[in-house]
Amino acid sequence: MLKARIRYGLTAILLSAATPAAAQSAVQVPLFDGALVLRGEVGVTADTRSADSADLSFWRPIQYGSPAKPIGGRMDCRLAGAVQPFSDAAFNVQALYQARKPARERAGQKDDGTDFLEQPNIRRLEVTGRALEPHRHYVLTYLALRDGARLYDIRMNCDFLHLQDPGSKTDYAAIMHQYLDLAVPVALGASQITSPLES
Repeated sequence: MLKARIRYGLTAILLSAATPAAAQSAVQVPLFDGALVLRGEVGVTADTRSADSADLSFWRPIQYGSPAKPIGGRMDCRLAGAVQPFSDAAFNVQALYQARKPARERAGQKDDGTDFLEQPNIRRLEVTGRALEPHRHYVLTYLALRDGARLYDIRMNCDFLHLQDPGSKTDYAAIMHQYLDLAVPVALGASQITSPLES
């Protein structure tokens, strides 16, 4: 079995290599046969893990805006994951997202954009949006990884709270990519391991 380093796309790789967050100390939280990597000042508030399931909550302070006009805030994330027998339905992250979208809209969540990545053993859908009560922005990630007859089903939601709105041009997905990384076991070909999520 090969262990492939999974990030949320080529943009995240470039950002993490070019930002101060890459130089910050990292905490590795074992996740199945891999790890969730948290960079910088991160507090884990809930942690329930077993061989085939995981439920974690964590947060970190965030500074939005420019150095000349900083805005204080925080990023709160929850990750839920499970190892289960592979099925086409569970591997279809776009259908899972569409099935839950009406309920999320009724709850006041408004999606602004999606980013989909498809590879033979990987499906990743990243959704960015905003909500009220409290006012916040979010990045919702659906990640499915096939390892032969097994499927790693991982969902993560990160909420971004701020004292003032930092503006419509704020890239919340890029902020998330700076501080989170994921390594999970997945059977990939040698050429794919070099850059497993590059599209």
